[in-house]
Amino acid sequence: MIRRVLAPFRTVFAITIVAAVTIVVGSYVIILVKVRPRTRLVTPIMHLWARTFLLVTGTRVHVEGLDKIDPDASYVFSGNHISSMEIPVMIGLLPVSVRFLAKKELFGVPVLGPAMRAIHMVRTDRQAGGMAHKAINEQVALVVAAGLSLVIYPEGTRSKDAEMMPFKKGAFRIAIDNGMPIVPVTITGSERVWRPGGKLIYGGNVRLVIHDPIPTTGMESADIEPLRDRVREIVAVEYERIRG
Repeated sequence: MIRRVLAPFRTVFAITIVAAVTIVVGSYVIILVKVRPRTRLVTPIMHLWARTFLLVTGTRVHVEGLDKIDPDASYVFSGNHISSMEIPVMIGLLPVSVRFLAKKELFGVPVLGPAMRAIHMVRTDRQAGGMAHKAINEQVALVVAAGLSLVIYPEGTRSKDAEMMPFKKGAFRIAIDNGMPIVPVTITGSERVWRPGGKLIYGGNVRLVIHDPIPTTGMESADIEPLRDRVREIVAVEYERIRG
């Protein structure tokens, strides 16, 4: 009841702060990357942005499995997707620097769009057809070359009812093509913090479970679907266990 009463005030406060921080941080990153293209300051800046987001929205995150991640390695993180709140959770809590696949419309937003380009966020265009795969692969190559990791939600969009949807093959093709270990991740509670399609932010607890990385070295195209099914099973079992 209290969360519902406070939600409109929390939302206005959080959006105001996050918008201001995004403008300041985004502008700084754009200039920084132009002046010092190889700077290592981007990762702590992204962590600052994400943790500010979590703080002002009243989001508390419990993480399991951080010890399974090598801070010096590059991974493809793949799991369920319920809420936009998962973006700051992954950026702020993972011990590696991650980049996301983001829809092209976000790249048209002032400050945010140029900042996303500067730090190698991967632009996706669902209307581009076959050309989309080539464009994504070219951008992913830049991410891999920079020693960064990717977060890819294989459901393709947020679940509207918090139930897991079928996984698509793209994330697993990218992992195999680039020889990157894929890490299943299970997230619960984010839909109660910020409901899919909702306008109010309620705050609350989110749990992020990091599972054992799965090596893809030696895998081929025929392994994409079995890998997809294996990852979904790992994520789904933990998701239902926590919810139950």
